[in-house]
Amino acid sequence: MASPYYLTYQENGIPKKIPVENRNVLMGRAPDCDMILTQAGISRHHCRLSKNGDTFVLEDLNSKNGTKVNNIYIKSVQLEPEDVIQIGEYNILFRRELSTAEAKQVILSEEKELYEEAGTIIRRVNELKDLIAQYEKNEFESIAPNENVESGRRILTVLIEVAKALLTVKSLNEIIQKVMDLIFEYLPADRGFLMLANEHQFLEPKVVKHRDPNKAENIEISKTIAEKVFNEDVAILTTDAQVDPRFSAGESIRFLGIKSAMCVPLFHKNKTIGIIYLDSPTSTAAFGAMHLDMLTALANFAAVGIEQAQLTEKIERESKIRAHLERYQSPSVVSRILQSADAALSNEMTLSVQERDVSVLFADVVGFTPMAEKMSPSRVALLLNAYFSEMTDIIFRYDGTLDKFIGDAIMAIFGAPTIMEDHPIRAVQTGLDMLERLNIMNANRNGEAQFSIRIGINSGRVVAGDIGSTQRMEYTVLGNTVNLASRIESMACKPNQLCIGTPTYDRVKDLFECEDLGPMRLKGITEEMNIYRVIRRK
Repeated sequence: MASPYYLTYQENGIPKKIPVENRNVLMGRAPDCDMILTQAGISRHHCRLSKNGDTFVLEDLNSKNGTKVNNIYIKSVQLEPEDVIQIGEYNILFRRELSTAEAKQVILSEEKELYEEAGTIIRRVNELKDLIAQYEKNEFESIAPNENVESGRRILTVLIEVAKALLTVKSLNEIIQKVMDLIFEYLPADRGFLMLANEHQFLEPKVVKHRDPNKAENIEISKTIAEKVFNEDVAILTTDAQVDPRFSAGESIRFLGIKSAMCVPLFHKNKTIGIIYLDSPTSTAAFGAMHLDMLTALANFAAVGIEQAQLTEKIERESKIRAHLERYQSPSVVSRILQSADAALSNEMTLSVQERDVSVLFADVVGFTPMAEKMSPSRVALLLNAYFSEMTDIIFRYDGTLDKFIGDAIMAIFGAPTIMEDHPIRAVQTGLDMLERLNIMNANRNGEAQFSIRIGINSGRVVAGDIGSTQRMEYTVLGNTVNLASRIESMACKPNQLCIGTPTYDRVKDLFECEDLGPMRLKGITEEMNIYRVIRRK
């Protein structure tokens, strides 16, 4: 029996789907992999997905650039449906199909024409909303009793019970299962299904239910009617599906003896997120207009619960990403990443290893060791914490990325992970503000606690991304540009100076007044480089 779990991804814009059987699924660049991923930077045997009892475990195989799940690096993790596996630029979705124990497959047949048949009701969702609104305003009290009044009262009574039931469940899977259970409790359906729209607005079955599980069969309806309900926000009822081509899919519906059927949208706040379908082979009058109204109202309530569950899951994912990013990223940049339509997957903002044009800033305390020898450890810690807090605020003010604290030194990046065309300007202005802020801090301290700093900045190409072991990853940058920035700070700068290399100077010279310090040979660098001291903004 085939597994209901599968992996889906895109290769050169072409969707791919890999069923997850009882065997292992090996992923990587090697030809012997079950899933061959051809992008550079992916290891030959990158990671493996294996089944362990009723669970699925993804294990990184000591790959070069690591494996992420939901934007967090992993060594080994148990997968849940809808988890996103990130390998290089591949985003692989782990999904679950309906199992045979739950139901057979839902089939949307290609029926092009749409007919108007006797015994068929097509009702816009807004018509029912007006009916319910009247009852909620007690407008029925002044109306003589009739079928519509009783229908509205009964529907509202059922909705109150539905609302209470939905409040007891939290997860998306629990809610959609509960919705179908409630539908079968209040409506005379023999079978039905609930479909939700995916990220590409294609309908996918999530729950299929049969009143008698022993009679589970494929449920087949016209694709045209499903799309009409989904796209036009209408609810449709037929009292005799045997003669209504919209519900019939050829001989299958006549063979199964389906008489009455309904299809309604999951609609809330002018947005349709899916559909619900019910049918019954028991009699041609199984469903009436009141049943259609009730199902439409139930679907409207269900849509609210489903959207809330989806929002909760999104917030939980974003919280994990935010916690990961806020260690080194300014709040404004974190918000911009999370507000992106494909936050964790955006090519422009991904944390995977890639080449970037950046400016790197090093700031180091001058004579920290002799100063620390004269103070207690707790006093030193308080002094550094206050200094780091002030400097970090300035870095974040210009949307810089705090790379790390190195003892008493600070390393910051401008231009990664978010692309900035003006990163040299932001870095230099950050350096000037840091010097200015330090002067204010020193003015408020006694002589023992006063100190100076040196700041060096260089611009150029680097390798940027989450780098480290599978147990611990940090966002950082590597390359000659970084080395030069460190050498400029340690070898070219004097206390309370901001010095920059030629690549940075060439891009900021029109905005900042600089002093040419002449060519210097820096340790570990073959060629001499002109160094410039930044004095002030012009």
